[in-house]
Amino acid sequence: QLQPGNGGPGNMASGKHPVELSPQPRSKRQRKTVQPLGEPEDTEHLQELHTAIENSRLENLNVDQPIPEAPVFHPTIEEFADPIKYINSIMPQAKGAGICRIVPPQGWQNPTQVDLKATKFFQTKLQRMSLMQEGRAMGEGQEYSASTYKRMADEFRTNWMDSHYQDSMEKGSRRALEIDYWRLIKGASGEDVQVEYGNDLSTEEYGSGFPLRHKTDPPPGESTAPFGSDEYYRTCGWNLNNISTWPGSQIRYLTHSIDGINRPWLYLGMLFSSFCWHREDIYLASINYNHVGAAKQWYGIPGVKATKFNAVMEKLMKLRLKEVPDLEHHITTQIDPQVLLNNKIPVVKTTQGAGHFIVTFPQAYHCGFSYGFNCGEAVNFATTDWIDHGASSVHAYRLKFKKEVFSFDRLMFTLTYHLEELPVEVCVMLKRQLENLLHDEEYFRNLLIETGVQDLSSVTLPAEGRMSAQIDERLATYDDQRMCSTCQHTCFLSAVCCNCSEQAVSCPKCTDQLCGCPRTNKFLLEWHSIQEIKDTITKVEDRITTGEAQEAQEAQA
Repeated sequence: QLQPGNGGPGNMASGKHPVELSPQPRSKRQRKTVQPLGEPEDTEHLQELHTAIENSRLENLNVDQPIPEAPVFHPTIEEFADPIKYINSIMPQAKGAGICRIVPPQGWQNPTQVDLKATKFFQTKLQRMSLMQEGRAMGEGQEYSASTYKRMADEFRTNWMDSHYQDSMEKGSRRALEIDYWRLIKGASGEDVQVEYGNDLSTEEYGSGFPLRHKTDPPPGESTAPFGSDEYYRTCGWNLNNISTWPGSQIRYLTHSIDGINRPWLYLGMLFSSFCWHREDIYLASINYNHVGAAKQWYGIPGVKATKFNAVMEKLMKLRLKEVPDLEHHITTQIDPQVLLNNKIPVVKTTQGAGHFIVTFPQAYHCGFSYGFNCGEAVNFATTDWIDHGASSVHAYRLKFKKEVFSFDRLMFTLTYHLEELPVEVCVMLKRQLENLLHDEEYFRNLLIETGVQDLSSVTLPAEGRMSAQIDERLATYDDQRMCSTCQHTCFLSAVCCNCSEQAVSCPKCTDQLCGCPRTNKFLLEWHSIQEIKDTITKVEDRITTGEAQEAQEAQA
């Protein structure tokens, strides 16, 4: 690749001078299928296998350390009125743990909409517990309706209790089941247990557990409905259908629905069904609600320890990572918290009962399992500190050739249409990211043109490729067609194409990986000029200056 910095490009070439894109359906966010690990074939591979076995043996010899509890918050009705404002207010206390639990004020009784007698079927994921610490892919489980899944889950839990705790005072103890869970994950019990998890179910297809807004309801954040009323549950920010677009969430300007990002996913769990260690897409914050049923056990790591977690994972999963370099994004690996503690990584835990919320902060790894049948729901949102984390995710994704679920670069420019709604601290982060983009665009555009790439900046490209106040389905579809063929980054500001292909495009940074043709056969497209980028930054600088002056006046008043 060319050096240095980030690029950003796309997908548009038609013979000589590409100008427009043909519409294509947007792909859904999918988990990749992990291929089985092959047999070692060489001395180096055998040595790595022996090292991995020794690591595993040493891990199982470690003495358990106590895991501290994650912070738990009990907001008042007044504090509960604005979820983004409240979560930002508790960040100084909670972010250092990575996750926290929020117990709604007394009187909160969301009228759960999930029909547990529904007959519509969904596909489950089969989880073979003894293979999960190896990062093995989860196969397809059986299909169930909500009612048949609950019946199966209840029977499994009853059978487990009867066969393991018939004469024990520990019967039903969460602590006992937590010990069982990690023994099964480590293969220490000698039992080969399989469970099924109904995960990542689109609420568009299977319905949300929260009541949906009426067309006549006020916009998010503007309802004055009293706490506990029907309108309150439809319009409040703690309704997960609303929080992504709540004032203060920087992804509220994504007006098209993305499953799991701004449209919630539904989850049906059973005893020992797991969600493995992961952090959220584009390092967003997330919020999870347990509608009904048994509790969930959560574990979390602060975002500042994400790099150290990755280093430990690479050490433990060295063989698997050779086969599956992007193993993290498959969300199939479960590592015992004790292993992390023994590697000096802080871990917290908390138990989420029905009616409780769990918040995970940007870059915070988290995992967990269920104590029995339950129904949960989760979605993403953005905290005030998210922009810097989002930029880090873009850099990491490009190194792993992972597609963004939406264009981070486009969103940065969209935010400049709403500067009056953004706190000064957010504008400062926004300015920094725009300056980074400007630096890369100036460097690479000049370098490419000086070394033979044709300059087609005078060609007028479709308006769908330009910055806008909102990001709708039409613009997102356009972005999906201008992804760099190499690093998968969305080419928002500029892109390089070649006369040899009508489809492939490259971000400026990956120009030489686009094809084997010389640079003189390639051409540079621009959706935004360098001057436009500079003018946008100036607009943000003006907002920062004005905002800081207002804050100074308020401090003196």
